[in-house]
Amino acid sequence: MTEEYVDFAGRSEPKERWLKALPLIIAGVLGIPLLGVAIWFSLYIAQITKYLFDLSTSGWEAAGMVLLSLSGAFCVIAYLVCLFVGSRRRTWRWRIGWAVGALLSAGALPLWWLFAGFFSGASV
Repeated sequence: MTEEYVDFAGRSEPKERWLKALPLIIAGVLGIPLLGVAIWFSLYIAQITKYLFDLSTSGWEAAGMVLLSLSGAFCVIAYLVCLFVGSRRRTWRWRIGWAVGALLSAGALPLWWLFAGFFSGASV
């Protein structure tokens, strides 16, 4: 292929494609441990929720605990959506923005639990 054809077709070189995908790749790799912690704590909250159901708590408390136990799955879904949408964008600004969104969605729950004090009672 000549350079004219490559420029006309809108295709980029393989090295340039890897470079454009680099923010999403970094966000994907850095987000996996954060998602692991989010899922682990969601399972921890689900175990606590089981005991709260045995104590017959109110409906609002039960609904809140169920949403807390599902929050890890919500983080995984938001993480995957951010990576997918970011992979479909062409400019650097959009790719970096969606990569930051993926990291924030993966790390929001563990950071919130750290600052809310949930880590103090959990054994790692």
